[in-house]
Amino acid sequence: MAISAVEELLLYVVGGPVVVWFAWRVLEWGCLNPRRLGRALRAQGLHGTTYRFPAGDVKEAVRLLAAERAKPMPLQFHDISARVQPLVHNTIKEHG
Repeated sequence: MAISAVEELLLYVVGGPVVVWFAWRVLEWGCLNPRRLGRALRAQGLHGTTYRFPAGDVKEAVRLLAAERAKPMPLQFHDISARVQPLVHNTIKEHG
């Protein structure tokens, strides 16, 4: 079952813009909106780490968690926030 030239042209005319629209929506969702939000937050005085596509702060979170777990925890230690969520603790310590 072969497609005629008219059907193929119709497929490109309809399918091409749909693919371009979908690619634009994914780009806007994954890159442009987070950057706009970060820029707006910095303009309001909320400074933090910049957005990194696609994983964000995952590498830093894993590094901080490994560094925190490498040290033994004292028995009388009650402030466990740095131990449980070191990225959040570090971000609050750096940026307020």
